[in-house]
Amino acid sequence: MKTIFALAVIVCSLYAPKILAINPVELPIMNGNGGTYKMTNHPEGIFVVEAYFLNCPYCNQNAPEVNSVASMFADDSRVQVLDVGVDRDDASYATWIKKHNPNHPVLKDSSRKLIQQLGTSGYPSTYVINCRGKIVESTEGAWGDEERESIVSAVKQLQAEGCHTEE
Repeated sequence: MKTIFALAVIVCSLYAPKILAINPVELPIMNGNGGTYKMTNHPEGIFVVEAYFLNCPYCNQNAPEVNSVASMFADDSRVQVLDVGVDRDDASYATWIKKHNPNHPVLKDSSRKLIQQLGTSGYPSTYVINCRGKIVESTEGAWGDEERESIVSAVKQLQAEGCHTEE
């Protein structure tokens, strides 16, 4: 019986990020005019979240790709592309922002309010989250064509579906 329970816990932990709904968070915006980014300000939001840390070489490799996806969906205010960093040092964010010139919000999640909910275990990790807070697609590591296409396809599908209150 203990073996079955342990197996059930392992299986649930593997699939938990795709099952559980993400609770909306408020995080400091590190670029633009600063302030606080509130997920609740986007009730029909389609969120593309890139979880990263500033000195991660693969995360830095993804930066232009994330910018490209943000540009692709710039005409749809429902699509919110977010870089969510776990670093604490504000000055390091300023350097990273100057280097990569992101065209979307860069958020600081040093307390890991969102990162923990996402179940992030490696960096970079990218998540597509629907308006109900459900993760519908995720990738881990540097993007290749396949990862980029899975993210873009998931966003396009959510755009077509719209936001419905029933699951």
